Amino acid sequence: MLMVGLPIGLAGVVLPVFRRHAADTQPVLAFARRGLVVASLVMLTGATVFFVAQVAPLELEFSSVEEWIEFVRRSLLGQMWLVRLVLGLIALLALKLAVSPAAWLAGCALAGLAAQATITRTSHSAAMGEGWMPVAADFAHLFAGALWGGGLAALLLAVRCVLRNQVRGSVELARALIRRFSPLGIAGVALAAGTGIALSSVHVSDADALRNSDYGRLILLKIVLAAGAIALAALHKFVTQRRMRSPGDVRRFSRTLLAEAILVVGVFAGAALLASTSPPHHMVTHQMPDGSTHMMVMTDPDFQRALQIAALAILAAGAIAFALEWHERLKSQAR
Repeated sequence: MLMVGLPIGLAGVVLPVFRRHAADTQPVLAFARRGLVVASLVMLTGATVFFVAQVAPLELEFSSVEEWIEFVRRSLLGQMWLVRLVLGLIALLALKLAVSPAAWLAGCALAGLAAQATITRTSHSAAMGEGWMPVAADFAHLFAGALWGGGLAALLLAVRCVLRNQVRGSVELARALIRRFSPLGIAGVALAAGTGIALSSVHVSDADALRNSDYGRLILLKIVLAAGAIALAALHKFVTQRRMRSPGDVRRFSRTLLAEAILVVGVFAGAALLASTSPPHHMVTHQMPDGSTHMMVMTDPDFQRALQIAALAILAAGAIAFALEWHERLKSQAR
């Protein structure tokens, strides 16, 4: 989330607003660089933890280190683990050696996107073998969540720096940050919600599975947490931005923004649990005319169709809202 969304949020929202208001960007960049170093280290350790979590259920019984090395070298899980380790090291090198903020921000964002691709490569969607669409939706879902959550982290970082350094014009600067972040937030929320529902139509066979399985209950938990975060985002856009009059209002905004970020982190925690929870597929054995057997996944077509329609509706509404928000932003810039 941080490796992808924080650089994009800084480059697309925070830094342009700070420069337009003649505010010093160095405190924000310094804090962000330290945060991305931590994120890179977490990415390195998390890659190993994720690999162990994926391999442990296989109950492999290797008697020598050579057998483990061969498994890592030949298996997809082992190959993707090695790739994630390399990507974490690349991000650390970019943060250590790159002088230009654009260079280390871009290096971290690209390393984060590549790491998300490796997660998608070993996801439930890829394991199903249903073609490229579920895999693409899975990657878009991860990217959208990172765009939203990491963008919030960039916004929170900027507001905290404004308060800590007592930047002149803090109220107008905070309001400008909310306005500029709005299209990015809408894009992240709409894409995350639409692709999430689309993926549910692939992995959850019917409404009963959504209610009665661990996988389905985790999806419902993610929805509740996301709804809370969206409610706070709406509060910031439609109420906080208009009523902000003093540094005290900015301070209150930073607290509710932190609450929104914590809820999004909770959504990511739910996604992490989903990655290690088996989808509730209802399998039946079908006898073929030639005597062979074929395993089939039983689904409720009406339930699947309803989820697909809901996903398309959310994506369409998000595209319209994003276009309107972008148009309003261009008009305000012209004025």
